[in-house]
Formats: sequence, structure tokens, C-alpha cells
Amino acid sequence: MSVPPTKYGLPVQDMPPAGGFAKIDTVRIFPNRGPKGWQLWAGSSLMIMYGFYQVGQTNQKRNEQKYLERKARYAVAPVLQAESDRHYLEKELKILKQEAEIMKNVEGWQVGQSAYNSKKFMPRFVDNFDTFTK
Repeated sequence: MSVPPTKYGLPVQDMPPAGGFAKIDTVRIFPNRGPKGWQLWAGSSLMIMYGFYQVGQTNQKRNEQKYLERKARYAVAPVLQAESDRHYLEKELKILKQEAEIMKNVEGWQVGQSAYNSKKFMPRFVDNFDTFTK
């Protein structure tokens, strides 16, 4: 298949000079290309391993701190429970005295008896009767 001539003549293809183009001196133009691929991979792997090591160390320290806090709370819990029980008993006695005074004229009323027919123990809601009368 031949190319038809144009008004400027036959098209001319651009070709390299005889013997080819001169070689490009890449060492002179790009003297330092940086670290090799295996060096980048090894460095990245070391950094990742160090990061995981630090995460593990931090987790161990945090777990130890949580253990010590939990141990301290377990040591203080009986004291707090005893204080709460003492407060509950004080309130309960006060409520029973008020109940006895309020219900003294009701025949058959037993002070402190549950209004529910259940054998299961449930601590009373202890609050001052004053809050209900205001």
C-alpha cells in the first residue's frame, strides 16, 4: 500500500542517525538512586517489629496497672460494704420507729413485716419518710 503524495511532497519518516543515538550516561545524571529494595524492605520490617514490640510492652504495663487497681478495690470493698450496711441499719431502725408510731392505732399491724407474701429476702428501700410528706 503506497502513501499518496501531498501538496508538500511525499511524507518523510523521522529516523535515527546512522549508528544510532549516543548512549545516555545515567551514572553521571542519576548518581545516587537511594537504598536498594531489600534494604527498604528490611528497614520497614524492623520498624514494624519494633512497633509491635512497643504495643506489647504497653499492653503488659496497662494490664499490670489494672490488676493493681483491681486488687486495691478488692481490699477496700469489705470496708465500704460494712459502712453501707451500718448506714442501712441506721436508716432501717429509724424507719421502723416511725412506722411503729404512725401505725400504733391499727389493729393487727406488725411493725417491719413485709407487705408482700414472699419468702425471698429483699432489703427495703430505705429513705426518710420526710421526703414523702413534703
